[in-house]
Amino acid sequence: MAFNSSDWTIDYGAKTVTNDDSGTGANLPHDSSGTYQGDILEFFQWLAGEFASTGQMDDTYPIVSDTPTVYKWINGWAFGHADDYKYLTGGDIVSSDGQEEWKSVYTIGSPVAGSQIYITQNDVELTPWWYTGNIDVLINVKTGGTYIQSDDTSGTPTDAGIWLWIREYGDFYNHGFVNLVNGRSPIGLDTSADAANTTAQATVGAYGVTISAFGTISRDLNNGNGAQNYDVEVDCNGKTMDEVYEYLKWATSYDYSVTINGDDGSEYRSADEGTYAEVKVAPFGTIAGGTLYGARGVWFKNYAAANFVLIDASGTVQAPPNYQKVNCNHPSLVGCNVFVAEESGGIAIKDQYTINSTTASTIVASTTIDNNKTPQTGIVRVGDTQYSYTGYTGSTLTGVSPSPSGETGDFYIPFLDVLADTTTELSDNIIQSGDVSVITSVRKYGFKPYDVVATFGSAGLTFTPILANDPQAT
Repeated sequence: MAFNSSDWTIDYGAKTVTNDDSGTGANLPHDSSGTYQGDILEFFQWLAGEFASTGQMDDTYPIVSDTPTVYKWINGWAFGHADDYKYLTGGDIVSSDGQEEWKSVYTIGSPVAGSQIYITQNDVELTPWWYTGNIDVLINVKTGGTYIQSDDTSGTPTDAGIWLWIREYGDFYNHGFVNLVNGRSPIGLDTSADAANTTAQATVGAYGVTISAFGTISRDLNNGNGAQNYDVEVDCNGKTMDEVYEYLKWATSYDYSVTINGDDGSEYRSADEGTYAEVKVAPFGTIAGGTLYGARGVWFKNYAAANFVLIDASGTVQAPPNYQKVNCNHPSLVGCNVFVAEESGGIAIKDQYTINSTTASTIVASTTIDNNKTPQTGIVRVGDTQYSYTGYTGSTLTGVSPSPSGETGDFYIPFLDVLADTTTELSDNIIQSGDVSVITSVRKYGFKPYDVVATFGSAGLTFTPILANDPQAT
């Protein structure tokens, strides 16, 4: 870039200096080489030379310099247009009456090529007049005698404060706060490519992941620590954590406009800004090896698998239990009865629990229901009678249907108990904490019975039954 005096006009009567492009929209934003952007030192030197000439000795002097980067209009001189400062770089300038101030900020670092830095001031984005990559610009921080404020990292309104951001989808993000009240300031903004964020935006945007309103919510991860508070709930819509991560990157990128916690997603920093530590590279959390390490206060639900580690609102790390499933699959599984239950001697254990009481929608056992052997939802058998349930806590099965009222005696909870209507049948999540020996049974008229003992272990249980034709059952 180089200052060019031919781009500027001095009006001696109005006592203004105006860039010829100001107000026209021409040559803004600047090109990559800053052709129409000049150093403020050279701007000063040009004016000093003009007003030192014989012809201008009867005109008041317009500008003084305190340092190579600090300047002040004097004697009522001023910019002629509100956009004039956008064509200058490298320093600060103050109006003759001190009511207006333009302070400079410049970025250092290595952003990914083509990255658009954007600036927010008083929670409003400034329309960029600068090119992509590192920038050096003047910002109007004081107008009408009053500083324009922005909340700093602690949430405190700060005179002449601004935020600078880089959030290009596909890269790790970065941002920072600068207080320009004392003048020209640098800020480091490095970014790099994010190998976990390469899916097309159109694909990610259609994932159907949603972010709730913010506020205290109580959630139990079933990891033995009880219910804990969180600040926001992300409904994963059955997606994997890799997919959820990319959606959350998309929702907080500069490329997409979505409201998060009452503000632009591209400005989202944390669930409690000013209090929680920020995860600058990915504000909802980072991912490694398919595990999403959530930022503080973020809760996930309705996910494909619990491949995440959370931090609750108090700042305590909450790791999920080892959720696993039973998976039975076969091309001819449709129409087969699939049954998997805890076994002893190759026979299902039918007296796991004893009924203590019942209501129209609950069964209460005489002992606590074992997480290690119980799907989150599924089937309970009282003798040979099947009931569905939608949840359990302590010793109580809830959402039991049809009504179990009046039932007594023993009952048990199979890992999987279903008439297959697809080639793959899955149990709901089971909190696995130890190996359980189970009987796997698959039966259908026309097939020989399949009854095999297996182990539900740390990786769950996946099996493909042998479904051999029974020539006598035709």
